[in-house]
Amino acid sequence: MVELNNISIIYGDRPVLDQITLSISEGEKVGVIGKNGCGKSTLLKVLAGLQQPDEGSFSLPSETTIGFLHQDIQIDLSPVVRDACKNGLQALKKVEGRLNQIKDKGDRDGNLSEADGLKLAELEEQFRILGGYSQDADAEKILKGLGFSEEDISKKVGELSGGWRMRVELAKILLARPMLILLDEPNNHLDMESIIWLENWLQEYEGTALIVSHDADFLENAGNSILEIANGDAFYFNGKLSKFKDAKKVRAENQLRTFVNQQKEVADRQRTIERFRAKATKAKMAKSMEKQLGKMDLVDKPEEDKTSIKFRFQPPPRSGEIVIKVKDLSKRFGDLKVLEDVNFEIERGEKVSLVGKNGEGKTTFVRLILEELERDRGTVEYGHNVQVGYFAQNQDKLLNGNLTLLEFMEQDCPHDLRSKLRGILGGFLFSNEDVDKKIKVLSGGERSRLAMAKMLLKPFNLLIFDEPTNHLDIPSKEVLKQTIARFEGTVIIVSHDREFLRGLSERTMEFADKKIHEYLGDIDYFLHKKGLENIRDFEKKEKVNAPENETPSNQNTATSEETYQLRKKLNRAISYCERNIEKTEKEIQSIEKKMAVSNFFSTPGAVEIAQKHNDLKKKLKEENQKWDKAVEELDKLEE
Repeated sequence: MVELNNISIIYGDRPVLDQITLSISEGEKVGVIGKNGCGKSTLLKVLAGLQQPDEGSFSLPSETTIGFLHQDIQIDLSPVVRDACKNGLQALKKVEGRLNQIKDKGDRDGNLSEADGLKLAELEEQFRILGGYSQDADAEKILKGLGFSEEDISKKVGELSGGWRMRVELAKILLARPMLILLDEPNNHLDMESIIWLENWLQEYEGTALIVSHDADFLENAGNSILEIANGDAFYFNGKLSKFKDAKKVRAENQLRTFVNQQKEVADRQRTIERFRAKATKAKMAKSMEKQLGKMDLVDKPEEDKTSIKFRFQPPPRSGEIVIKVKDLSKRFGDLKVLEDVNFEIERGEKVSLVGKNGEGKTTFVRLILEELERDRGTVEYGHNVQVGYFAQNQDKLLNGNLTLLEFMEQDCPHDLRSKLRGILGGFLFSNEDVDKKIKVLSGGERSRLAMAKMLLKPFNLLIFDEPTNHLDIPSKEVLKQTIARFEGTVIIVSHDREFLRGLSERTMEFADKKIHEYLGDIDYFLHKKGLENIRDFEKKEKVNAPENETPSNQNTATSEETYQLRKKLNRAISYCERNIEKTEKEIQSIEKKMAVSNFFSTPGAVEIAQKHNDLKKKLKEENQKWDKAVEELDKLEE
């Protein structure tokens, strides 16, 4: 479905994507991975038609519909959430408009012609297949899956925070069910429950999806293939992320072994050539061997990836023994009580993790102790000489995009560090030419790295991180974890990333029931005490169990909702097949016209065209079989 041919994107003299050739089949769910700034988002922009490649070309079927969730999307704030979600149903709206035209004509004329009647029936069937009669119910189901409450669905988009607005855009894309979905770090805007719901949705989605994410669990569950972008190249792997990692390791080992053996062979031949060259009788043979050596297809040595961020926070000034003391802290928003009589104390040098389900008050608590929110009740006392450094959950969105990297770092920079700013930026993988870039052209991960670099300019003894790993790639997460572990000051971390939290804190504080519950250990200890295998199980909403004496009368009987969803899925599959059959038949007819020429098989490329004809015949047979199967299953449901 997606064909890329020698695609190159060049920034300055650096190729971000270097002659990428790739083919992605219809229905694939591709996890796009790679370090921040490697070109993942750029690739999605090319496929969405928002950026033209400097070299090469790409193609999609002409009727392909695309849904693209990206970091800098412009969101209409005026409609209510439900209507905003339905605004993406362009194909449905077009059919609905034509339906209304014919109905209006019938109302004016008193009756419809036979042709109009047939067209009306055809349009009504299209309207049904596209979900016209269930669009409100479908929109509500998707919005609730993404975490919206009944009350939220009736709010205007402008009343929502940035993260929730982005969820509306995601819901709009999912409801429209385009043929190609491009998702650029969707996890950054979702809680765990919504992430798991999205995984399940993508697993059942019939179309093609490319998903940029640093969440290994999400890609493992949602994807069925991997595309890694590194050093301008793209490496495709047909399989799960876990299998890809194993295969990548084996590939690197094989490549290194082949390289070593080949270099040994080259050295042996070179010695033989030099020896023969010294003898007049074998000089001709030496020249021939040298030519053969020059034609050898040499294997490159596997590149060692040494590009990782390197930094260390400034040594912390000494603070009082008690760094922060919170007593009877309470906060409510209108009728919603978030925190009630919360008590919290942290001593110098401690590292504490804050965990809890979405909406339980972790970020509210952090903003209260930073005095970004007004307390309803209670006190917050900082100890002697406490100096706070804060990394916000949406830190990348708080930067002034019109500043260059160097201008941003120079703001409020101590005079004695100004000469070291380029070196500090280099430690966060920003080269000398990068420092003059505008912040607005950076990826989300690059902006997060830049915000972290700014934290190195002042000595803090209390660091507060609210979801610091949201935009960071896996190597950067590991470096940040090691740096926090070495930091001798006090640290408070809000996160749902188990791998990041493992072994990082001495205490874990759970936010639940408007209180804080203390566990004297790291995230693994906390989960062990809760009797859970992983943090996903902890962050899921509890399901209401049915009474023990109430069991379904027939476990194999689908509910009316399941039947309805299956019917809709089959209708959509039939529609997909019919479109593919029509397109394939046209391609076959076009090729058969070329093959009907008397001297066809003597023309250049005839063999390739004939092979394509055979491939299309096979594809047509497969699509007809799919159509037959879907129609048969639909007939059984209708019985």
